[in-house]
Amino acid sequence: MILYFSGTGNSEYIAKKLSEALDDEALNLFTYIKNGKAETFHSEKPFVLVAPTYSWRVPRFLSEYLLGCTFTGSKEIYVILNYGDSCGNAEKYIRENTKKLGLKFKGLYGIKMPENYLMLFNLDSDEHNRKLIDEANDKITKAAAIIKERKAFSEVKCGFAGKVQSSLVNKFFFKFIVSDKKFYYTDKCINCGLCAKNCVLNNITYKDGYPVWNGSCTHCASCIAKCPTGAIEYGKKTIGKERYLLSKVYREKK
Repeated sequence: MILYFSGTGNSEYIAKKLSEALDDEALNLFTYIKNGKAETFHSEKPFVLVAPTYSWRVPRFLSEYLLGCTFTGSKEIYVILNYGDSCGNAEKYIRENTKKLGLKFKGLYGIKMPENYLMLFNLDSDEHNRKLIDEANDKITKAAAIIKERKAFSEVKCGFAGKVQSSLVNKFFFKFIVSDKKFYYTDKCINCGLCAKNCVLNNITYKDGYPVWNGSCTHCASCIAKCPTGAIEYGKKTIGKERYLLSKVYREKK
């Protein structure tokens, strides 16, 4: 079973490609997390977790949710993270969490994918992003072959910088950078409600027909990227920028 969370399509793309290669189910965790109910996941094949990298680790909300769940059948789990910069020392924390779940950690595999964090960074061109995804397809094929053979992924080597990024920088990032105070809607808002529906943490509610952010944001970029009219902004950082969704920039070659 392939479990995944995806804000703007990168992890979803990887998970579905793996599903085809491994002839295995790809299960979107979005609704499970949004409902906040712990689940029992059963699979006779190894579990595969596919997720984005948030500040050089698995997203905190995702780790917290999975630690409350039960896994039956297979006792093996592979983890595939997509990243913009690197995975840092994410493997250390993943190993600790899988041990708590009673699962055998079969390694971490990192795949570079297009940057989507427009609240902090400038995004790359569509041409550049399509090239990245083409290169990622080769990585997905290699990862699938390793999983098929039930081999472990090679251990990810991490230097001093990566260790600092996944520990001190991660703590700083979530304490001082990740905030929803700068989100606002413009007169392009058509009161469609999609931003609230697309918020995995139920952080967006509506008041007088318009969105309100309530302080529990994780910066997944889903609300701003999936707004059909581009009505959501984040301070001055996002004004005039295209939003990133994998489905908008990439089509499978036939």
